[in-house]
Amino acid sequence: MKKILLLSFLAFFPILLIAQTKEEKKQLKEEKANAEYTAIKELINTEMYVFNGTWLTTRNGRRIDLTTSSNWMEVKKDSAKASMQFFGEVRSIGFKDEGGIVFDNIIKDYEVTTNDKKRRIQISFNVRNKTESLEVSMVVYKSGFTYVDMFSSHRSTIKYEGNLTSIKEE
Repeated sequence: MKKILLLSFLAFFPILLIAQTKEEKKQLKEEKANAEYTAIKELINTEMYVFNGTWLTTRNGRRIDLTTSSNWMEVKKDSAKASMQFFGEVRSIGFKDEGGIVFDNIIKDYEVTTNDKKRRIQISFNVRNKTESLEVSMVVYKSGFTYVDMFSSHRSTIKYEGNLTSIKEE
């Protein structure tokens, strides 16, 4: 009788261990996601971060790999700088236009909206360069992965994908 009880206990014991391990894995995954989201929220609250673009999507859906070139946008408190490639339609061009999206100016209407349930942050602001005004809309996910939409007064809309990180000290 003792042998039957011992054998039945040993038969069900691994199932209990596996179920416990799955639950622990799920809990660890949730804790990691919360920690990532908290860290990215704190980074955005400092208003000192940089977006590094790795992909560009044109208005007609063409996707371009940007990993071999430098495409960045930096936000420092009330100003923003950027140097990003542009592939799309240009409605008008200035005399000294750089060709890509380049700006270094004060930002206006900076707004941050958080969705804690989905662990997603929406950032939007307006900025001008020498010849055009741009509306920037960013969607940042818990890991720092970011989508950036740029709406220009002189160009077609363009979308970037990349990562949001802290500004490296020089």
